[in-house]
Order: sequence, then C-alpha cells, then structure tokens
Amino acid sequence: MVIDNTTKRLALILLKNLSRIHTITSLAKELNMSRVGVWKTLKQLQSEDFVKLTSIGSGKTSTSITSLNWESIIVEKSLALYLAEEALQQRRWQSNFGDIEKLVYFMILFGSVIHSPKEAKDIDIVIVSQKRKFIKIQKILDKIQKSQLKKIHAINFTEGEFKEELKKPNKALLDAIKKGAILFGQEKFIRFMKETVKK
Repeated sequence: MVIDNTTKRLALILLKNLSRIHTITSLAKELNMSRVGVWKTLKQLQSEDFVKLTSIGSGKTSTSITSLNWESIIVEKSLALYLAEEALQQRRWQSNFGDIEKLVYFMILFGSVIHSPKEAKDIDIVIVSQKRKFIKIQKILDKIQKSQLKKIHAINFTEGEFKEELKKPNKALLDAIKKGAILFGQEKFIRFMKETVKK
C-alpha cells in the first residue's frame, strides 16, 4: 500500500469527521486538492480495499459516497499509526497528562492549545473512561493544574454518554474530534468510532 501525506489526511478526515457525508467534492475542498487528484487517490485506495466508494444515482455524473472499509485489516492498523503520529506532535501534553493514560479509554486534546499554545487561554480535553475512575482522574488533574499557568478544562464521559452526545449531534464534540489530537488510546478510539459509524 502506498502511504503518502494525502492518504493520511484523507484517512483521518474519513475517520474523524462524522458531521458530513464524504463525496469527492467535499474531500477535495477539505484537502485543498482538485477533484481529479482526489478521485485518483480514492481509486488507488479502493483497489487496496482501504475505502469503499458507493454510487448514488446512475450515469456518469452520479455522486460517490466515500467511507473507510472497516472489513480490511490494514485500515485499523494504518489509522492507529496516523493518530499516533498526530499525538506525537503534542508530546508536551502527552508528558504533562501521562499519569492519566492508564485510567482513560481515550483522551482528546482540542482547541487553540493545539495550534496556538502560547495564545491559548485554556487546555481543553475530553476524557472517555469508566464512571468509577472519574474521581481519581480529577485528583490527578488537580495535581497537574498546579504546574500549569493555563486553566485545564476537562469534560468527562463514559463511552455510552459520549456516543449519545455524538448522536444528538453535539457539534462542539464533533468539532473536538475533527480538529483535536487523540493523546491516549488511539486504538480504542478507532474501535469506538468503528462501532459508532456502523450503528
């Protein structure tokens, strides 16, 4: 399988942007590419069983809906690698929040702290874990807060609660997934998204 920057970006859009149906036109806009360029990439990925292209309507001008091929073994493994690479760009925060890693199902860092850490007023995080672990997580966050100048703004969910929020849909959370970095639990996040998309 050919892995380039376009493939990675496209795969992450298909994984993390649940708020829209992905067509060649919408993907071209998000990737800032020509429709022809996106189509070539998609056809290559389709031949490798990485994506599914489903035509809506008939004829040459019919629209194709693009989705990840969750039946392919390589999809989950590739996505885990891409998310890990994204998280590595946030090493500072991985280190700062390291004591939480074993307590969470997955954790998302989002907001201005990712792109403009110096200007950001808050450190925004979403934590998905078991309810019985929330108190322990909060104690660790209180301890971390003492060494941070910026206010830590954490939102805790159980898996079920998080799924319900996405179904509503909670636009703020959808945006956090789309633009954020999965600091911890990349593989669990992928499994969560796979189950969410399939239902």
